[in-house]
Amino acid sequence: MLQGFDDRGFTERVLEWIPGADRVQLRLMFGGVGLFEHNAMFAISVNNQLYLKADSETRTEFEQRGLEPFHYDRADHSLTLDFYQAPPEVFVRANTMAQWVNRARTSAFRAKASNAA
Repeated sequence: MLQGFDDRGFTERVLEWIPGADRVQLRLMFGGVGLFEHNAMFAISVNNQLYLKADSETRTEFEQRGLEPFHYDRADHSLTLDFYQAPPEVFVRANTMAQWVNRARTSAFRAKASNAA
């Protein structure tokens, strides 16, 4: 599924926890894997970390918990994306993973809709 990608074990474990994983498309990016549904990226799996999409309606919850945004350094510039570390408890309880992932999906769909407008 992720040939040539060193961190595939973590991403495959993430997919085992994500509800509706059969609808998820994977794309190599940012040194990791972007998780997409309906061409909207809702998560990034990189360096054994899961980052979830945030927006104006959900960002505060990540920030209040001290969860770090995804930061990517390129040779010519740095990017900080609106994706935040998933809280550790998402890997403890399946219903917690479902709640956070579904919020990230909703944020991704809102962003896609606003970009299309």
